Amino acid sequence: MYYIGIDIGGTNTKIGLVSKDYQLITLCKFPTPNDIINALFDEIKGLFNENYIVGIGIGVAGLVGEDGTVIESPNIPTLNKIPLASLITEKFAVKTRVDNDATAATIAEANFGEGKGTNRFILLTLGTGIGGGFYIDGKILNIPMEAGHMSIDYQGKLCSCGNNGCLEMYASGRAIRDTLIEKIEEGAISQAKSLYEGNFYKIKSEDVYRLALEGDNLSRQVIKEAGKALGVGMANIINIFSPEKIILTGGLSNAKNIYLEAAINEAKKRALKGLTENIKIIRSQLIDSGGVLGAVFLLRNQ
Repeated sequence: MYYIGIDIGGTNTKIGLVSKDYQLITLCKFPTPNDIINALFDEIKGLFNENYIVGIGIGVAGLVGEDGTVIESPNIPTLNKIPLASLITEKFAVKTRVDNDATAATIAEANFGEGKGTNRFILLTLGTGIGGGFYIDGKILNIPMEAGHMSIDYQGKLCSCGNNGCLEMYASGRAIRDTLIEKIEEGAISQAKSLYEGNFYKIKSEDVYRLALEGDNLSRQVIKEAGKALGVGMANIINIFSPEKIILTGGLSNAKNIYLEAAINEAKKRALKGLTENIKIIRSQLIDSGGVLGAVFLLRNQ
C-alpha cells in the first residue's frame, strides 16, 4: 500500500512514491511543462501500473481552494481555475488532496525536518517564486502566506500579480535570471554571454550561481543583491511574527555560499535586534522531498 506525493513548482515538478510510514521509495523530477495535467496523468498512471496506490497528495505553487481547485498560480498560469483534485480523483478513483506547495513543505518540516520540536517557525520556499508557511503551537496556520508578494519597494518593478515591488521581483530564481539578462542587454560584461551558444536568454538561475562561484563578477553581484532583497523580506517577517526559526527550502536555497549568506546578514542587520538574538535561519534538509512528503501527510490527516 502506497501513496503518491506531488510537488508542482514553477520550474520543476516532483513526484514521489511514499510508503505508509513516510519512507520515500522513488522520486521523479522533471521540468514543469505547459501541459502539466497530461504530464501528471502519464506519471501517475505509471505508478498505478506497478503499485497499489490508495491516495494522492499534491502541493501547487499558488492559491488553492478548499475543494482542491487552483485559484491562481502566478508562475504556472495554465493551472489557474483548474479543479485539480476533482480531475485526479475522477481519473484514478482514489482520495486526492491539493494544497499550496509551501503549506505541504511546512508540514513536512514540522514532522520530519528542521521544524521538528520547534514551537514557532516560518518556512520560505525559494524557487521560481517565493512562498511561505507559518507553523505555531503544533499546527500550521491556515493563511495564504504569499511571502513573495509582500512589497519591499512600493514604486518598484511591476509583478505578474499586479502589485509593484514584490519580493519575488528581486529575490526569486526568475528575478536573478531576468536581472542578469537586463544587465547584459545594457552592456555589462559576463561569461553568461558564452552560454547556450551565445543565446544568453536561455540562462537559468542555477547557471548564474555557478558562474558566480567561478568568478564572474556580474553574476556574483546579481546573486548577492538578490540575497540582500531576500534579507529585507525576512527582516519584515521577523519583525511581524518573531519566529524561533526561519527554514529555507526550494532549489534556490542550494545557492548558500553567496545568496543565503547575503540574505541572513541583511535580515539580521535590518530586523529589530531584540528579535534576532535567538532566531535561527537555516537551510532545509528536505529540499527535494519536503513538498512530496508534506502533501501525503496532509492527505492522510485531512
